[in-house]
This record gives sequence, C-alpha cells and structure tokens, in this order.
Amino acid sequence: MENEPLLPPGETLPSMPSPKQQSWGVVISIVIIVMMIVVGAFYSWGKRISQEQVPAESIAQ
Repeated sequence: MENEPLLPPGETLPSMPSPKQQSWGVVISIVIIVMMIVVGAFYSWGKRISQEQVPAESIAQ
C-alpha cells in the first residue's frame, strides 16, 4: 500500500525546470518586490505631502 503511485497510471512526474528558467523566476520575483516597494514609497510620500498641505491652507484662511 505504501508503494502505490500518487499519480494516475500513464502520467509521469513533471521535469525539473532548467537553471535558465529558475533564474528568470528569481529575476521576475525581485522585480515585482521592488515595484511593490516603489509603489508603497510613492503612496506614503503622497500621503505625507497631503498632510503637510492641509495645515498651510487652514492658516491662510
């Protein structure tokens, strides 16, 4: 019972990705993470700028 295959008969295990495919996966992951950090930084920066402008407008009135 322990030696039964987990795959249906006739199917083989998927092959390991080549090193070239693995390196592209790493590069794409790093690019996505960096883009998320950049978007978060711009969001935070925009929020800080909007908070700084509100008191200046209330003083001018």
